[in-house]
Amino acid sequence: MNRFFAALVLTMLLLTAPALAHELLLKPSEMTAAGGETLPVELQSVHRFIVAEEVENIPRVKAGVFRNGVLKEAELRPNEPELRIDFDVKIEDDGAVLIVAAKDGEPWSVTNEGGMEGTRRELEARGLKVLRTTKNDKFAKAVVNAAKDDKNFASSVGQELEVVPMTNPADAVPGEFFDVKILLGGQPAALPVWATYDGFVTELDETYAYYTLSNAEGVARIKITAPGFWLVRTAKDGEPGAEGEYDSRSLRSILTFEVK
Repeated sequence: MNRFFAALVLTMLLLTAPALAHELLLKPSEMTAAGGETLPVELQSVHRFIVAEEVENIPRVKAGVFRNGVLKEAELRPNEPELRIDFDVKIEDDGAVLIVAAKDGEPWSVTNEGGMEGTRRELEARGLKVLRTTKNDKFAKAVVNAAKDDKNFASSVGQELEVVPMTNPADAVPGEFFDVKILLGGQPAALPVWATYDGFVTELDETYAYYTLSNAEGVARIKITAPGFWLVRTAKDGEPGAEGEYDSRSLRSILTFEVK
């Protein structure tokens, strides 16, 4: 019975490991800021939307403003009491601003002694039996200063998995659709897409207000059901691994914006 139970636990770990990784999410202190201002931003690691749960490994994270095809990196500060990373960005003008973040994920292994951080090679060298190793890479974007006559909101920032808004957040209206394009490696991808807004459900992990699929052109349509701070999320599991390091990669990407 003990062997059966152990096998069952390992099987469940194998099935759920990619889903256990926290999501990376950007939450600016304000969604509008005048040119010349300094805007505080929270970089959260979450399972509940939107409730910060842990401080990511800062040396593996880059974040800042994407402008004219270049990322202007911000200085990241750990905020242990609030379980998040804080940073500031300078608002250059009153136009739409893209704040971006990415984490080069640590390999995470399912072993005969449970889940552990480390590559397959490292853990096997310690005598562990490694059933699977996954590298969890995460991406996030936020649109600030959305304006009706601005096109910068639709810029692709080159993230490996990216949610690009096709509808201007300044035009988003409860009761209407908000369109996005999903890019994988810069190409349109048909993938699952989830959406929710701050306050919809904070008691449960991985609970969303809306679910859909992007089509062959990468386009997904989300029905906006309430005003507030929204996120649109996509995911791709099973990307190729690196021999001896990890068996596969899991990608997660979240776009945040405001609906007035």
